[in-house]
Amino acid sequence: MPYADRIAEPWGERTPYGPGEPWPVRVDAFLEPGLSERDVDRWVQSASLLHSNGDGMDIAVKDGRIAGVRGRADDRVNHGRLGPKDLYGWQAANAPDRLRRPLVREHGRLVEASWDTAMRRVTGAARRLLDEQGPARSASTPPASSSWRSTTPSP
Repeated sequence: MPYADRIAEPWGERTPYGPGEPWPVRVDAFLEPGLSERDVDRWVQSASLLHSNGDGMDIAVKDGRIAGVRGRADDRVNHGRLGPKDLYGWQAANAPDRLRRPLVREHGRLVEASWDTAMRRVTGAARRLLDEQGPARSASTPPASSSWRSTTPSP
């Protein structure tokens, strides 16, 4: 896979085109260092959830874990192009210090909890806010990046 300097060119090599011409295909990809496309066990078709575009991509799987990504040339949204978050964001899934279970606060300290316990707390808190302040005082928005945001306007 050719090296692309994404610090100097965060959005990749330019692909100019004129009026009435189709947007050129450019397949961006990034794999773990030392891994080639031939080394990948399988490719899983997906789309980016890191922003609202839903860029089409394939996820490289090696030894049961994410090992890279590549854009899909036939995708109507991105024509194979991947932005910086798409190209490199997957590495967080393999980070050794990544949380693997939810944490909840107990007596001022964060402790591991089951997913059911964590979701009960979130939905319980949301229900209390709705009951106390009504639906016009709270909103949830889809992620602009990788996390949900809940906003409650100031009085």
